[in-house]
Amino acid sequence: MALFRPYERTDSSTKTDRISSLTPKGEKAAAKTEKAAATTPVSAEPATAPETAATATPAGPKKKQGPTPKRKDAEAARMERLHPSLTRKQQRKADSVAKQKARLDSWERTERAPERQLLRDFVDTRWTVAEFMLPAMILIMVAVMLTMNNVVLSSWISMSLWVLMFITIINIGFMWRGFKRLMAERHPGVPLKGLLMYMFNRSLMIRRFRQPGPRINRGDTI
Repeated sequence: MALFRPYERTDSSTKTDRISSLTPKGEKAAAKTEKAAATTPVSAEPATAPETAATATPAGPKKKQGPTPKRKDAEAARMERLHPSLTRKQQRKADSVAKQKARLDSWERTERAPERQLLRDFVDTRWTVAEFMLPAMILIMVAVMLTMNNVVLSSWISMSLWVLMFITIINIGFMWRGFKRLMAERHPGVPLKGLLMYMFNRSLMIRRFRQPGPRINRGDTI
C-alpha cells in the first residue's frame, strides 16, 4: 500500500481555473466577446427612432391672460399712445419746437417765391458798395479811437462814414431801377412790396454769409 498513492479526483471547476490561468488575457477577452455574441438574440426589425417633437401632440390653445378690456378703455389707451399726455414743461418745449418749425417753413415758402429768387440772383451777380459797409465801419471806429487826441483828423474820419453811406444809397437806387425793369420783363404784374428793403439787406451782407447762399457767380447773366 505504501508503494502507490490513492487516486485523486479533480472536478471540472479546478480544471477550468487551471486552464484560465494558462490562457493569456487577450484570448480570455476574445472568448468572452464571442460567448456574449453567441448568446445575444439578433432582432429581425431595426430599432425605431424615438418620437420627435414634430410628431408630438400639439399643445392646446393658450389660456386667456385676463378679462377683455372695455371699448371705452381700449379707445382711451389708443388715444394715449397716439397723443401722450405731457407735463407743463414738456408741453412748452413741444410748443416752442412747433413754432420754430412753422417759422422755418414760412421763411422757406417766402424765399422760394420767384421774385425773391430773381432779386437774389440780381444782387449776387454784381459788386455792390453796401457789402463793404460793415468792414468799413469797423475800420473807421478803430481809426477814430486811435485819433481821439487829434480832433480834426478824427472828425474827417467820421465824415468818411457818412460819405460811404451816401454812395451806398446811390448804388442801391441804380440797382433798384434796373431790377424793376427786369421784373417787368420776367414777372409782369407781380407786386414789388418789401423787395427794396430785401435788396438793401442782401447787398449789405457779405457774400459769403448771405442766406440763402448765392447760386450764381459774379458777372454771370441772369
